[in-house]
Amino acid sequence: MAFDLVVRNGMIVDGSGLPRYRGDIGVRDGRIAEIGRLSGAAARETLDADGRVVAPGFVDGHTHMDAQVFWDPIGTSSCFQGVTSVVMGNCGFTLAPCAAQDKHLVVRNLQRAEDIPPAAMEAGIKGNWTTYPEFLDALEALPKGINYASYVGHSAIRTFVMGERAFTEAATEDDLRAMEHQVGDAIRAGAVGFTTSRSPSHETPDGRPVASRAAAWTEVQRLVGVMGELNAGLFELAGEGVDRKGGDPGVRDYHVRLRDLAVASGRPITFGVF
Repeated sequence: MAFDLVVRNGMIVDGSGLPRYRGDIGVRDGRIAEIGRLSGAAARETLDADGRVVAPGFVDGHTHMDAQVFWDPIGTSSCFQGVTSVVMGNCGFTLAPCAAQDKHLVVRNLQRAEDIPPAAMEAGIKGNWTTYPEFLDALEALPKGINYASYVGHSAIRTFVMGERAFTEAATEDDLRAMEHQVGDAIRAGAVGFTTSRSPSHETPDGRPVASRAAAWTEVQRLVGVMGELNAGLFELAGEGVDRKGGDPGVRDYHVRLRDLAVASGRPITFGVF
């Protein structure tokens, strides 16, 4: 059986949990077609992997490459470390949804929290979008050396709906309904989930909390609930700060709220542990 590519004599670590083993890998039409000893197999191209490990690419589940993807087509330095897929949009920070007149609010959320200079974002981010589905269309058109998945972020949604009020005020019922609509549109368009931050380390350049930190827990519940209704998406949050010091009495309440939200929404939750 002919292959397009055979990788020979590698030490295979296949991700299944089995011990590593020496073998060959046959590739046809861009997919692995056979693994084993393929010494007699014909191939258009052969690579000798003797002395090297052959493994699936790694998935980095927590990145902030939302801006970098626009100016770095190969995804450095992730690609140098064997990462072939990254998940961005964590901690509530995404570039969409975003009205043209409010781009400075998105920059404010990202600049200090993720240490991305506004001049770099201004020079490097090219695209014309307002909604999250339009943002995904812009991503699709970019040259990319690795695979990208993206959440939709709470801070972006909050500033899109509330403007400057997002940084200081509680959401009204009208605000909440508008935010729910944005979450639903994003998930249906292909966002892998919804993210937020309640972490005291996430601040704007002038030392104020990022927009998502002004939200009540009931607001978070409402927005995660949209994913529950759609039976799609993951919820990621950057924590609340109570788990950064041993014995904090707030940890129990924090974990109970996460548990109850997971049960009520039926959605998986991922969060940082300090």
